[in-house]
Amino acid sequence: MRNSIASITLFLILQVFVWGCANMQPPSGGEDDKEPPKAVKIYPLPNTTNFSGNSISIKFDEYVDRRSFSESFFATPKPDGEVSFSWSGKEVEVEFSKPLKSNTTYLFIVGKLLKDIHGNTLNAPIQFAVSTGSKIDKGKLSGRVYSKNYDRVYVFAYKLEKNNSPDPSKDHADYMIPVNNDGVYSTSNLSAGKYRLFTVFDNDRNGLYDKELEEISCTDRDYDIDDENAAVNCNFLMKNLIVDKKYYSSKEFYNNLKSDSSSIVFSNIINGQKNTGVNSRMFFYFKNKLLTREYFASNTTLTDTLHKKIRTVFNWMNDSLLEVIPTGNYTYGTSCIFTIDLSKIKSSLIYSLKFTAAEENKSSDISGRIKNRAEIQGTPVLSLINSDRPEQNFTIMQNADSLFVFSGIVEGDYYFYSFIDSNGDGEYNNGETNPFKPAEKFFFFGKKINVKGGWKVENLIVEF
Repeated sequence: MRNSIASITLFLILQVFVWGCANMQPPSGGEDDKEPPKAVKIYPLPNTTNFSGNSISIKFDEYVDRRSFSESFFATPKPDGEVSFSWSGKEVEVEFSKPLKSNTTYLFIVGKLLKDIHGNTLNAPIQFAVSTGSKIDKGKLSGRVYSKNYDRVYVFAYKLEKNNSPDPSKDHADYMIPVNNDGVYSTSNLSAGKYRLFTVFDNDRNGLYDKELEEISCTDRDYDIDDENAAVNCNFLMKNLIVDKKYYSSKEFYNNLKSDSSSIVFSNIINGQKNTGVNSRMFFYFKNKLLTREYFASNTTLTDTLHKKIRTVFNWMNDSLLEVIPTGNYTYGTSCIFTIDLSKIKSSLIYSLKFTAAEENKSSDISGRIKNRAEIQGTPVLSLINSDRPEQNFTIMQNADSLFVFSGIVEGDYYFYSFIDSNGDGEYNNGETNPFKPAEKFFFFGKKINVKGGWKVENLIVEF
């Protein structure tokens, strides 16, 4: 009997122990981990010379997602052979299947894709240099990429003495440099030489530019770099921030248009909308092409609420997209009705859109000057783009004067940039890769301009 009782007691104790172990969890309470992982130990030490090993190791201050490490780690110049990863807790050993090249400074980089087990990602890449020769290269390169996002954005640097006409779609860069969450990049370990630079949205991270799926931009010139001469402010302007003719045929633009009840007319102005800027752009998209441009010219009116006609100019962007520009009797606070007689499509159908121009105290002016305007060859073009509604964009061609002003700008956040229109087409050209054509010189105001009604933004300085 005693043996039976002892056996049952031992069984219950073991069950409680096993159940407790199987459900062990971190202590409850405390704040959630929101800090990105940090490298606390690196082998070999950064700036080591005469390195002859075939592996490096990095230890982090916490457990990291191993797959994200394998996706974010790379070495530049790209080593021959394959790379493998061996983990021990918070530490990883990276092994190269073939010897590193002699007398070469390598940059080892962990990009922003790295995250810890809680999903916190890096704010800036981890990078360090090691040399297989007797000295570390100290060529410095830095700048900024201006883009809507910076995931998988890299700067490709090609040394021209090796290849005078590098093609980023076929040739791997001599150095591949990631950007941080603000688009800033920097490295201090390039070998001396003349470099050609590109920035690439390298979605598949294969170190090459895919013309069909990825975006690329050039700088406005090549750069000489050595231990004494740094290349700084090597900046790029990505097309995803630019509103050009192609934008008005993009899905992003058409998705932002709202339909009327008949689903025949789409517009960026909402019925009943208030605070429409007096200089805001008004677009109307017609789903079918049954009516001619001449018909719209004769059957479209813009009036105020007293039925007084407001003069307009029509700017057809394409066969289905019309921009309507009020040119008279349209001022701050004007209440308007825009109508189109569509009875030719459907009996008694009249399209009607009511909106009100913003009061002056809901608008602002943005002004400044171009520095050294007399020394600039070509026409500076200044652009202001609403970051949330890119179709609300404004352009000034600055032919001679150095002073500029954007008037009647409604509240919101805006990008501001300028470029020298060297080819005279009125649009920013970010260069071509093969054959190579440099980008046009540009200036980008480093942060969004927050426009508030009644508050003027003054003294912006444009310097190329």
